[in-house]
Amino acid sequence: MKDLVLVPEALVAAVAVFILLAGRLRWIRPAARRSLPAAVTVVVLVALATELWAGATLSTHFGGALVQDRFALFAKAAILLAVGVAFAVVDWTAEDSLFIGLAMPLLATFGVMVAASAGDLVALWAGLELAAATGVVMVALRRPDLALRLLVTGGVASALLLTGLAFLYASVGTSDLTVIREVLFNGVPTLALAIPVFLVICGLAVHATLVPFQLAGIPASLGASPLGAGLVLGLVAAAAATVAIKLVAALTPIPAVYSSFLEVVAAMAMVGGGAGALAVRSPRARIAYLAAGQIGWVAAGLVTHYRTGLAASLFLLGAFAVAATCGPAVMGRADGGEPAIAGLGVLRPARAAGFALAMLSLAGAPPLAGFFGEFAVAAALAQSGHFGLLALGILGSVLSLAAALGSLRVMYVQSPLEEARRGSALPVLTRLSSFGAGAFCVVIAAYGLFSNPILGLANQGAEALGLR
Repeated sequence: MKDLVLVPEALVAAVAVFILLAGRLRWIRPAARRSLPAAVTVVVLVALATELWAGATLSTHFGGALVQDRFALFAKAAILLAVGVAFAVVDWTAEDSLFIGLAMPLLATFGVMVAASAGDLVALWAGLELAAATGVVMVALRRPDLALRLLVTGGVASALLLTGLAFLYASVGTSDLTVIREVLFNGVPTLALAIPVFLVICGLAVHATLVPFQLAGIPASLGASPLGAGLVLGLVAAAAATVAIKLVAALTPIPAVYSSFLEVVAAMAMVGGGAGALAVRSPRARIAYLAAGQIGWVAAGLVTHYRTGLAASLFLLGAFAVAATCGPAVMGRADGGEPAIAGLGVLRPARAAGFALAMLSLAGAPPLAGFFGEFAVAAALAQSGHFGLLALGILGSVLSLAAALGSLRVMYVQSPLEEARRGSALPVLTRLSSFGAGAFCVVIAAYGLFSNPILGLANQGAEALGLR
């Protein structure tokens, strides 16, 4: 069983490299390209099944650089599920490149999986940077100017992250996350340690497109293809959140060096994301701000520095990854403002339902996965006495819910445009895309329906990080 633990990572990486080479060397005939998304979706589902079957085995690899535990199992399974559904639901006629559109999300998934299994600071950084680089490539296919802006901003974030991690390594004398935690049990919070942690938090906030750090992330997602937007908003943000959870778990012996920073960042993200979603009218921009607001809830759970809070953040991260990655994909070409989704509930009922559930889950509407995740974080905040942050989070959720309901009104109440009613503005969807929209609705609803056992698995994941 131990020999199969790394099979999901190997499958994802190998298929990504093969697709890139096949696109470059033209190994796949044009007639066979139509079935390529379905084949890749099957491979991702096989990787997911292998992860669920063999991933519960505790093991270490490459001298402790990669660790397979319950946290890695939960995070990797959530990401594989999100990517598999996204490949199924996306309208590939709206993408800029079939081969790059398949390969980059797979490489981003591999990066998140490396970060989830990371046993030291180097693997954490490498996994995050790989995921962030794929976002730049996807955006560059359609908007090179926005990709350059994203690259520069990502470079600044990477510099902040590397500087902070280097100072952290110098302070504790090791890069191993488990040893860092053991050393800090006898440590004292100092300004020399708080400053590098602050730099790390800022770098992660930029990568996660947290408000007000959305310097390039949200604008880049608005110019990217639907799957590219899902990669930037969902997979890259999930990679940053995964790194944040593992770092906070290592720093829990001295929460004073990060709690105040995280509290401010989470408050601005939750309220700013909700306010931004309510202020904009474009459905693509609205779902971007909703995602930024919910990732703020993930950060809020880390403020508690207890197992219940980090477990709630991990549970919410899974729901966020599915909704934020698949939401723009299920929306497809509807990126021209509110008129683009007017009457979509009549014209495309399955895709409209998927887009509605994605927005509602990101807004924290009951009884969806996002609601139960935010509720678990709210309970942890109340137990730890962070009532001010909880109040701001509730305010942000109310604003987000109002914004989501505004989009639902346009989709289900307003009449569609005349050209859309005649079908001239609607692409012909493949069977896989139509099936994927229904599958996404089932997944996002089932995540909320089975929230109690899934939260139990998240608790096991937090416990695997050594939290009490």
